[in-house]
Amino acid sequence: MTLIKNRLDIEAVITPGKTGQFEVIADGERIAERGGNWLTRSLGAGYPDLDSVVEQLARRSATKQLPNKPSQ
Repeated sequence: MTLIKNRLDIEAVITPGKTGQFEVIADGERIAERGGNWLTRSLGAGYPDLDSVVEQLARRSATKQLPNKPSQ
């Protein structure tokens, strides 16, 4: 969460889910989630790459900040 705040100046919110659940949701759309199977999860693996998550959030943020072009 600190990385997201430092790089993008976006406040991230943690919401408790089910055991083993990990999802990154932006504007109601899931952009990343914990993958793998029961074995990788039991070993604590399967989390999405943090840099990839930050990159996806940056793209979404940049898209939202673009001014709308008037229709011609």
